[in-house]
Amino acid sequence: MADEARRYDAAMRMPAIGLLVAACGGGARGPGGESAEPPPRPPYASPAPIAKPRLFAPGAVSTADPEFSISFAAAGATAYFDRANADRSKLTIVASTYANGAWQAAVALPFSTGEFRDVDPFVAGDRLYFSSNRPRPGSSDTDFDTWYVERAGAAWSAAVHVDGAPSGPGNQLFVSIARDGTLYFQGDTAAGSRIYRAPRAADGGYPTAALVDEAATAAETNPAISPDGTLLVFASDREGGAGAADLYLRRFRSGTWTPPVNLGAAINSPFADFAPAFSPDGNYLFFTSERPGVAPAPTSGRPPGDIYQIDVAALPAAP
Repeated sequence: MADEARRYDAAMRMPAIGLLVAACGGGARGPGGESAEPPPRPPYASPAPIAKPRLFAPGAVSTADPEFSISFAAAGATAYFDRANADRSKLTIVASTYANGAWQAAVALPFSTGEFRDVDPFVAGDRLYFSSNRPRPGSSDTDFDTWYVERAGAAWSAAVHVDGAPSGPGNQLFVSIARDGTLYFQGDTAAGSRIYRAPRAADGGYPTAALVDEAATAAETNPAISPDGTLLVFASDREGGAGAADLYLRRFRSGTWTPPVNLGAAINSPFADFAPAFSPDGNYLFFTSERPGVAPAPTSGRPPGDIYQIDVAALPAAP
């Protein structure tokens, strides 16, 4: 686990392409020996600011099927996300790669076959964490716990159960990990869904967790922590929102989290907005919205939902 933690820290600090350039000594150098060339722009980046939510990769990532919960490999050329069938009885994790100047059609990952409900992928180094109702070792319980797989080249390991706080009694979902290794997740309790913060132990595990907001009374779900650990975006259906679920923001200031701020009508919609995620470089917020997108709003039933992108700089400031 300690080795994995070091790999994760390294991967979050510099994209793989940047590591290769540094190792080869290529490119112009600054006066202190540092590279004077800007780092390559990851494929998810936009040459122009994105001040309003914009569909991400329509036709490849965002389609007429329900999609949600996206996460990117460190260099940004592979996107992992959930795709469901129309009635959401089958939830699988798929991947789209960027090649030949475009995002390619997504393919299912070998460990997510539809036998279990696999959701909420999050990339950390060579690991992909996710939530699943597959039975944990030695138990027949089918609540949601945290799992991970490791990638080596084109191969994926078998799914490994994460013991400790992210897999306690009841449902634990939607893992998000800051650059320093601190893990955030949604825990479902009798009082409702709440957000927990779990510091990484010396052995790389997560034995304990504490509530982010002990005074919270409304449900708080889908926590996404920024890479630097200073922004926490989550979903809630609390009163005063614009739709079935809205996105909210907390900022970490002076050792504490600010009260939640609704991201406002410029980002939220009258439809459900949820499943936020930060890009590896921290410059973009991705989220799922059931507003009309690739497909028009259905005459009945739940809209499919698509994945949207916006600049983090466009998010409102917290008081």
